[in-house]
Amino acid sequence: MLAALAPAWAAEWMTDLEAAKAKAAAENKAVLIDFTGSDWCGWCIRLRQQVLDTPAFEAYAKDKFVLMEVDVPNNPKFDPELRKRNEKLCEQFSVDGFPTIMVITPQGEVVGGFGGFKPTVEATAESLNAALATADLLKKAETQQGAEQLATLVQAYKSIPEDFYRQASPLRQRIVALDPQDTTGMVRQQRVQNQREALAAALPAVKTPQEALAIVDKALATAEPENKPGMLQLKFQILLSSAQSVDDVKAAAAVGREAIQSDPKTEPGTLQKFETTFSRPEEVLQRVQRMRSRQQHAPQK
Repeated sequence: MLAALAPAWAAEWMTDLEAAKAKAAAENKAVLIDFTGSDWCGWCIRLRQQVLDTPAFEAYAKDKFVLMEVDVPNNPKFDPELRKRNEKLCEQFSVDGFPTIMVITPQGEVVGGFGGFKPTVEATAESLNAALATADLLKKAETQQGAEQLATLVQAYKSIPEDFYRQASPLRQRIVALDPQDTTGMVRQQRVQNQREALAAALPAVKTPQEALAIVDKALATAEPENKPGMLQLKFQILLSSAQSVDDVKAAAAVGREAIQSDPKTEPGTLQKFETTFSRPEEVLQRVQRMRSRQQHAPQK
């Protein structure tokens, strides 16, 4: 009776990655993974209710995807072994925000997706269709050789959203191996990503602002141009949050100014707003001190 009452559109969401990949290979589909916190993440809940669990999405997805859920809920009754496996999958795919929708090939290559909430099936499908197009490029590359294959792989990589570049590292490495002369610029792109990952891996272990600054300064010494603005911004934040005097605020502002000026993506007016804020360093210091005081006296969870 319960089966008869279930919605006709209720899709199967698998929980085993290897089984999902095998099913996708057998059915010539991609795997869509929903990384979610099903009982605490509001945007995850809305995404399932408004999009993923609707008949319209089922109709769209049924011939394209094998669906898989990687759930990390707060529910203490949730299967502990499955939770441990899901946490490892979040780590494996470098997922640090929920919801994250990721599309992978049956071979496990990440080809796209999106992070956060999308309100409609149409908006969701736009990102997913782009991922499927990337997967088709990878299939095409398997039938090619030499320069032709290299060009297709580069096209596939460039079609992946920047938010998923970390996850696309295996594809980038394939391109590098095929292009030792770096005619595609991908060798340098690999250096860019390696620098970002090395800095991200080193910072969690620091205990003082001075240690953090030393790590960032070391990274800046060899930073590729694409990485310099972000590293300078990080240095600015460390200097400002630990400022003890007006001179410290001015030193932080100098680094912040350099970060803005070195970033080609800076929006018009950003530098002017920055200068206006830091034209009164005494007030900035007072705000920083109040913020630190609130943090120090905040109740510990």
